[in-house]
Amino acid sequence: MADFIMLRKGRNALSSATHVILNIALAVISTALTVISGYWIFGVLLVLLSKWRIVAVRPRYWWVNLKANLVDLTVGISLALLVYIAGTDNGLNIWHILLTIIYAAWLVVIKPRSDSVWTEVQALFAIFFGTFVTAIMTAQLDPIFGVIISFIIGYGASRHVLMQGDDHDFTLVTFICGLLMSEMSWIFYHWCIVYRLSEDTAFVIPQLPIAASVIFFMIARGYKSALHHDGKIRATDIIAPALFSVIVLLVMIFFFSEASFDI
Repeated sequence: MADFIMLRKGRNALSSATHVILNIALAVISTALTVISGYWIFGVLLVLLSKWRIVAVRPRYWWVNLKANLVDLTVGISLALLVYIAGTDNGLNIWHILLTIIYAAWLVVIKPRSDSVWTEVQALFAIFFGTFVTAIMTAQLDPIFGVIISFIIGYGASRHVLMQGDDHDFTLVTFICGLLMSEMSWIFYHWCIVYRLSEDTAFVIPQLPIAASVIFFMIARGYKSALHHDGKIRATDIIAPALFSVIVLLVMIFFFSEASFDI
């Protein structure tokens, strides 16, 4: 019996190590393909191929699997696109390395967690990086693109959080969250303010992902409070997140929205 237990532990350790190595390799190879080729499509395709299990079942389960993997797909595709947005003309740069580390951390540390706190963190990752890319791409495209993609991001992130609760009839809530993200995308398309991290880089952070993240955080806190108190939101549960969100938004809008930040 002891030999069997040791063998099983050895197999588990080997399996875990292989899982970590393959996920880190996915992050590194995705960045390398984008930087070397100079095209975003190769990094995105690798992320999509890594989700082959979505369609490795009967077709009637594809839509269910797709919805269950929306957050992971949003983060993976967004980070792959951000590598391209960070520039590929001069080879590897500090932003490519940072984004690769973030993606590896997502795959190895953040995504495997399943408790309620980490579920919210995962949803916030999808909101931040998803709207990050959407805001940058929408500035060069039709705003309807941002509206549609933002709806999908809001829907997927809210569904990811609500799946952890006891109430499984949350279609209306996810639809409302999707509409909220769409509306924010439309507003921030016409209020297109970005923050340049340094003078020698074209890599910028739009206001949309910051605003979307803090608002989603506040909504998630309120919903969890209502869920645990028979539909009533306790002031003690929501006041701190609400104050934090309002302060961040006010500071961002009134003190960091000068015309010099505009695209």
